[in-house]
This record gives sequence, C-alpha cells and structure tokens, in this order.
Amino acid sequence: DHNGAIEQYIRTIGKLEPSYVIRKFLDSQHIDNLTTYLQALHKQSQGTEDHTTLLLNCYTKLNHTDKLKEFIMTKDREVDFDVDIAIKVCRQASPEDALLLAKKHKKHEWYLRIQIEDKKEYKAALDYMESLDFEEADANMKKYGSVLIANVPNEATQFLKKLCTNYRAVDRPLIDENVLDGSSEEVVERSNPEDFIHLFLNNSERLVEFLEHLVKMDTKWSTMVYNTLIEHYLHVWGAQSNELMKVQYEQKVIRLLQSSEATFDRDQILVLCHQHGFRKGVLFLYEERKLYQEILQFHL
Repeated sequence: DHNGAIEQYIRTIGKLEPSYVIRKFLDSQHIDNLTTYLQALHKQSQGTEDHTTLLLNCYTKLNHTDKLKEFIMTKDREVDFDVDIAIKVCRQASPEDALLLAKKHKKHEWYLRIQIEDKKEYKAALDYMESLDFEEADANMKKYGSVLIANVPNEATQFLKKLCTNYRAVDRPLIDENVLDGSSEEVVERSNPEDFIHLFLNNSERLVEFLEHLVKMDTKWSTMVYNTLIEHYLHVWGAQSNELMKVQYEQKVIRLLQSSEATFDRDQILVLCHQHGFRKGVLFLYEERKLYQEILQFHL
C-alpha cells in the first residue's frame, strides 16, 4: 500500500533522510506518492533546491498546472521554496507562471529575460522597466538597450529620454512627500547618455532626436554629447535630398556652433565639417578664430 506507506514516511520528516524516501518512489508509477511526500517536505520547511525542482517537475509531468500555480503563488504562508529555482523550472514548462512568479517576487532580471529572450515581448518589457527604481532601470537598459532599440525603436528612445533627463518610475508620485513638507530636497536621478549613444550609431535620425531632447532639457552636457549631436546633424544633412530639410539641418548645426553653452571640441568639429563638405561650418569656425589666411585659401 504505497499511499499508506507515504503517510508513514511523512511522519518521519526531520528524522529520516529524504533521499531514502525519494529513491523508493522515483519511478513513474509512484509519482503521485512522491509528489505528496515532496509537498509535505516543503510544508515543514525541509525542502532543498533539489526537492523544489523535483516537485515542480512532478507537477509538470502529471500535468497538474493548477497545483503548480497554487504552490508557487503562495499568498497566506511563507515562501518555502527557492524562488529562482521555481522560475527556472517554470520557464521551461510554463512561461506565463514563471512571469507571474518573477513579478510577484520582484525578480526583475528574470521577468525581463523571459519577456525579451523567450517571448519577444519588447513593449511589455519596456512597460515593466518604467516601473523600476532608477538603478534597476539604468542597469537593465544597459543590458537590453540594443535589442529594444532594434525592435521597438520609438518606445525605447522615449524611455531613454526620460532615463537620461529626470527619471521617475511610473508608479511614483510626481513630488515626494518629504520634498513637499520641506524636509528634503528633490534628487534628480538621470543616466549618463554616453552609456547609450552607441545604441543609435546605425540610426542618425533617432540619435539626433535623443540628443536634441537632452540639450533642450538642460545645457550642461559633456563634449561627447555635443560632438555626437553635431556629427549626426551633419550625417542627416548630407543624406537629405529634400532641400527644405537640408536648410533646417544646416540651421541646426550653425545654431549649435554659435551657442555659448554648447561645449563641443572645435578642432574635431572643424574636421567633421571638412569631411562632410559643410562650408558654412568651416567658415564660421575659421572666422571665430580670426583665421583670415585660411578663409582666403578656402575661397580660392
């Protein structure tokens, strides 16, 4: 009587080595009994990572999806299993349950990995990322930025604009209570755009959109940000067949060159203007430095 035997073995939990019992019931005919024993092991907080893996595999083999869900989505009791192990097993057998589990236990890395790598749900992954604290959002965008820019370029660019100017998780209030009552100052959290510029290198127009947003929101950016923006203005200007658009980009470059707040490297920009055949930029930089000899040669 295997049912009776398993009841007896459950009473020995804590005294008898579980591996002895598990070996007795490991063959497929007794998988029900083994499942009962493993459930009892976990209820008494005696389950190891291997026991959790085995129990979840038993549920999967028996097609007991309801029991699997009931086990992992514990509500009124302590979590008596290793969450990471459970997600790993569910990821193979039931990705939806793995996602629920990851979300419930705030296992952000697992949640994003399943959405992006397994399900290719890039928009859902970005929506989730927007709810994360700054450090988590920054780290995950560094990890998954290239795949998100490649698959949901518009949404990923909008998210990066927020991340690099004044990031605030979507479910956080606009102003913290401590700031309202004057007990603390508001802290602006923002990523370094230099960490993300490489994501756009095959898409000058998208990169221009991203960097333009930054300099519109604030002028205190690095030389690399300004150099890159001017460089990609020139890329887009050179590729334009529409005369009106060409003039617009020409004006954008000149405006930046004239700006007293834009901290670009004049030598590097002069080289870029030469490379792209952007005469107005070359002349402006020569005139700014009073290089009259070069201006004369340039006109000859």
